[in-house]
Amino acid sequence: MPLEASEAAPQALAANVTRLVDLIHIVTRRQPGSPAIEFEGRTISYGSLYGDAVRLTNGLRRLGFAIGDEIGILAGNSPDYIQLYLACQLAGLVAVPLNYRAVADDVAYVLGNCSARGVFVGEEYLGIVEAALPRLPSLRRESVIVLGSALHRRLVQDSEANDLPPAPPLTPATIFYTSGTTGFPKGAMMSHLNMLTRLASWGREFGINSTDVVLVPGPVFHMSFSSIALTTLAAGGRVVLMRDFDAKAAIDSMERFGVTWSFMVPKMISMLLEALADGGSRDVARSLRGLLSSGSPLPKPMLDALVREFPGTRITDAYGWTETGWVSLCRHEDLMRGKRSVGRAAFGCELAVLDREGRELPVGEVGEIYAANPVTFLGYYGNSVASAAIRRGKWETGGDMGYLDEEGFLHLVDRKNDMIISGGENIYPAEIERVLVLHPKVFEVTVVGVPDEKWEESPRACIVLHAGMTSTEQEIIGFCEGKLARYKLPRSVEFLDALPRNAMGKVLRRELRDRYWQGHEVCVR
Repeated sequence: MPLEASEAAPQALAANVTRLVDLIHIVTRRQPGSPAIEFEGRTISYGSLYGDAVRLTNGLRRLGFAIGDEIGILAGNSPDYIQLYLACQLAGLVAVPLNYRAVADDVAYVLGNCSARGVFVGEEYLGIVEAALPRLPSLRRESVIVLGSALHRRLVQDSEANDLPPAPPLTPATIFYTSGTTGFPKGAMMSHLNMLTRLASWGREFGINSTDVVLVPGPVFHMSFSSIALTTLAAGGRVVLMRDFDAKAAIDSMERFGVTWSFMVPKMISMLLEALADGGSRDVARSLRGLLSSGSPLPKPMLDALVREFPGTRITDAYGWTETGWVSLCRHEDLMRGKRSVGRAAFGCELAVLDREGRELPVGEVGEIYAANPVTFLGYYGNSVASAAIRRGKWETGGDMGYLDEEGFLHLVDRKNDMIISGGENIYPAEIERVLVLHPKVFEVTVVGVPDEKWEESPRACIVLHAGMTSTEQEIIGFCEGKLARYKLPRSVEFLDALPRNAMGKVLRRELRDRYWQGHEVCVR
């Protein structure tokens, strides 16, 4: 039977879900009184969280913010941070999370680069934003709002709870700044549709549902921790949010709330295991059904200890990069059979290893690792050259080298652009090098990652001084203080007569790095 014209033209129908926040709205309608977030003795229901986010949306519009405006967020973990995240999606504003360990120079660069129209800032970080303001002529002082302040509260309380028309699904929802090899960060733009498909696929992959209680122990300015929090809320689960990670406090929360699932970087897992060994409650293992790790592969001794302490927990090791998110997973069954790789492709994702001409390489051959997601990120803000450089058709790369085996498992053999991962934080040597070359005694410098018992890996500055000059490790590190975030400071310094170079004069960074890693497993993501 032929269709009527109206039946054959479904394009007139509106999609019910085009943003992640739409899924949270559906959950709120279904279970408004259910707990959404637990935080420092407070319970925030779905009705309260979503309702306040809608009112904040209208308050932001009254202040003059329009669809597409970028809003910086420099703050620690709190329910207000999550509320603001949702309000930005509802208002069509672009959330720009900033690392709260950043210094004023970093903040000024990011806010200037994305032309931010406003900033929400935790009170303890207000001085950093104020120090950056003179370099941000387009950012008005009245557009700097302290998160949780009286003004923030008025924007919520004095506004209506009316939903606004959604922004188009392929417009930016969030910009995550990822440090660049030139020493300057690049803003990776994620569309509403990208965030929706990415987080919905992770929810399916990890089995997160409305019965889950999920511990979020790390900073939500990181894409990984915020994504887990938002995935949980979209599924109707309960988020147990920590302001800062503390192993004993994490154990207490896991026991008190019956935490069923969590994501932690290996350093957090190591601290958790140490706390349990020191007499922490073993009751935490009863409810925890899933634990995800990422940032660097789980060392075999740590994996073995996890299995002993949490025998009923499914452990997963994830690999990816900011622009794509997690693209491969070494799932529990594979870890248990001793598979040492970064896993197979995640749900909805494809993996490929390509040569320099963009041709797929056969099993076992090393090349550059690429991934293809259902919806790609939009590219780097204002940097079409860098956006094009990481793409080959549908494929995107983080720059790592590796190979696929006959079972489809991905193996890494070299690190992305010499990036250092210290305690779960990404550090690019160029960021430190561009500061150190300004030291009047430094002739040249190369920074490499070296083994670190506490942080797994830490930056070491290998320095050649000007002829006749002398210096100390303390002097060099002290020079960087205030110019770099504390976690980016070099933790050690070595003075050399010359840096190793090849025939073309290029510094052999890998040769420097390898001399420190002899006898250690190189920490790749």
